[in-house]
Amino acid sequence: MLTKEEKKELKELAGSAAIREEFRLLRRNSTALQQSVDVDRFISFLTSMSRLNPKPAAPRPFISYKRVKI
Repeated sequence: MLTKEEKKELKELAGSAAIREEFRLLRRNSTALQQSVDVDRFISFLTSMSRLNPKPAAPRPFISYKRVKI
């Protein structure tokens, strides 16, 4: 349950045109990710991103779990 203060804050945010526009932008961009992506474009994207940080991160050490519950 929300407190009265939290409800008031949410109502004030709902009245903000800038906040509404940000949520519209988020919704539009999140649905754009649901499209199918060409593998070649994806590899090109990964290659471009790897150029931004050419030094690879150190791999994390392997942790062997004795008892795994799912």
